[in-house]
Amino acid sequence: MLRIILLTVSALIGAVACSSHSTCTIIGSVSPQPDSVCLVDNAGKRLDAAAVQDGSFTLTCEMNSRSGVSVITGPNSDPVNLVPDSKEINVTIKDGTVSVSGSPLSEELQALQQWMMNHFMRYNTQAMSLMESGDAASGEALMEEMHKTMTEHCKEVYLKHLQDPVGLQAMSILAFDASDEEFLRLYEQGGECIREDAMIAGRYESLTASKRTVIQLNPAGDGFIETKGNLSDFIGHGNYVLVDFWASWCGPCRKETPFVVKAYNDYKDNGLVVLGIPVRDKLEATKEAMKELGIHYPQLLDPETTLAQEYGVTGIPHLFLFGPDGKVLQDGMRGDGIDAALKPVFQK
Repeated sequence: MLRIILLTVSALIGAVACSSHSTCTIIGSVSPQPDSVCLVDNAGKRLDAAAVQDGSFTLTCEMNSRSGVSVITGPNSDPVNLVPDSKEINVTIKDGTVSVSGSPLSEELQALQQWMMNHFMRYNTQAMSLMESGDAASGEALMEEMHKTMTEHCKEVYLKHLQDPVGLQAMSILAFDASDEEFLRLYEQGGECIREDAMIAGRYESLTASKRTVIQLNPAGDGFIETKGNLSDFIGHGNYVLVDFWASWCGPCRKETPFVVKAYNDYKDNGLVVLGIPVRDKLEATKEAMKELGIHYPQLLDPETTLAQEYGVTGIPHLFLFGPDGKVLQDGMRGDGIDAALKPVFQK
C-alpha cells in the first residue's frame, strides 16, 4: 500500500457549514515570540490575524463544532489545529509544545495528534536501531506492528467522532493504513466532513472508480474535457515531458504548482508536454484546484495509484522529466530547479 505522511492542514481538518453565528475567541501565548500570528481555515484561507504583544495574542472566528481552524505562528512552524466548538479557547505554545483548554474537541484533537507522534517516534526509533544492527526483518516487523496498533487506535477514535475534525484526523490515517474493505466500510459511516475531505474522498474514488481518465480545463476556463488515457499516450513520442505527481489537498503541492505552471507557459511552444497526476484526490477537488491555480495542462487520473507506485513515489509533490524516448532524465526537481532542468534542454 502506498503510504504518504500527511501532516498538511487539509488532511487534519474539514469544513462544514454551521448555522450558529456565535463567536469563538482564541486567547493564546507563544514562545519564542513571533511578530504576528494568523488563523486559517482548512483551505488555507485567512480568517483573522493579530500582532503578538508580550507573548500574547487574540484571534476570533465563528463557532463551529464540525469545522477546523489552524493557528499559524510562522512559515516554518507546525500549525496548531483547533476546533472552534466553544466561546473561548486558551492555547499555550512553548518551544513547539502545545496545550489547549476550554475546547473539548480541540483537546481531543491535540491528544490524538500527540499520541500518534509519540507512537510513531517510539516504534521508529526501535525499528531503525534494529535495521542498523543488521536485523532488517525484525525492524520491518516492528513497523508493521506500529501501523497495526495505530490503525486500531484511530478506528476507535473515528467511530466516536464520525461528524467532526477529530474523526477526520483519525480517518486521515485510516485512509492509508486500513485495508480497502475496511476503509470502504468506515467511510460509509462517516459524516459530511469526512465525505467532503479531498484526500479521504479521493481514496474512496480510487477504490470505486473503474477507468483511468484524462481531464483538461478548457482554455476559456468554463468547463472540462474528459477522455480515456494512459501515461503511454504522453511519453515516448519525441517530446520532453514534465510529470507532476500532486494533489489538491497537499499544501506543498499547491506551493509548487506555480513553478510547474510557469514551466508550461514558458516552454509549451518549444514542445514541452506537461502532465499532472493527482494522487488519491477527489475528482471535483482536482477540478476546483485546476481552476483556482490556473492549470491548463492535462491531468491523468490514476484511480488505483499504480503509476505512483510504479515510479516509487512515496511523497508529493514529486516531479519527473522524461526525455523524447520516454526515459526518465531527472526527478525530484522543486521550485527554481524545474526551470534549471528545462532551460538547458530548450535553449541549446
